[in-house]
Amino acid sequence: MATATVNGVELFYEIEGAGPPLLLIAGLGANSAAWATVKPLLTARFTCITFDNRGTGRSAVPPGPYTIDEMADDTAALIAHLGLGPVLTVGWSLGGSVLQALLIRNGDLVRKAVILSGFPSYTEMQHGWLDCLIALRRSEVPAAAQAMFGMAWGFTAKMLSDHAVVAAAAALGAAAPYPTGVAGFEAQAHGLRAYDSRPLLPAVTTPTLVLVGAEDVLTPVSQSVEMAALIPGARLQVLPRGSHGMVIEYTPETVAAIVAFLDAAS
Repeated sequence: MATATVNGVELFYEIEGAGPPLLLIAGLGANSAAWATVKPLLTARFTCITFDNRGTGRSAVPPGPYTIDEMADDTAALIAHLGLGPVLTVGWSLGGSVLQALLIRNGDLVRKAVILSGFPSYTEMQHGWLDCLIALRRSEVPAAAQAMFGMAWGFTAKMLSDHAVVAAAAALGAAAPYPTGVAGFEAQAHGLRAYDSRPLLPAVTTPTLVLVGAEDVLTPVSQSVEMAALIPGARLQVLPRGSHGMVIEYTPETVAAIVAFLDAAS
């Protein structure tokens, strides 16, 4: 566990494992703990680098709003600071937007990219979803109840139909250390809803996998199809099961798809 001051902001990061460097970029309001179920399946074959984006976890919370380009520059500066580039990279949700910006702005730092449950730009529905999330965070609604609302958008009926499991998972999430405050969440959210990668994706030259679950209702398959069509040579893979949180609900299947792409010859 360590911190580095890069691009004018202090970022918390962890490095674990052995093998080629693999950078994991978390989603909106999430920190490096988002990858807790994934890392044990990866550290035997990769040197995993996880970090807290600005505004989350143990990283600094500079005044917002943030832009996705800013967060991508944070990521590029961290890679340069660690001297590990070019790295394999997976970006999940907002992390997928940060990864797109990284590929556009500093593609030489990425050897292969996996955009997981991502999108190129926000839809009207996604704006409404985010408006509700921000309102909940500003309210006095208990953290566990907020987590349950979020889970309904991230998981499939397989998990959601077991109310005891949902309640236990929400309570665990609400009790997690280093929660993201309203200021950091809103600062990230501003950049997320303003970002549009579409005009510049055709300039990406890094081998890229666009990976999504067929049951994703938050970032539907159509958005992954759009990204894959815009990135030259990108591969689109739609897993038959899994929604926005498939990396948690269907961890083995999601990790298998990621590893197969990262291990394959370019």
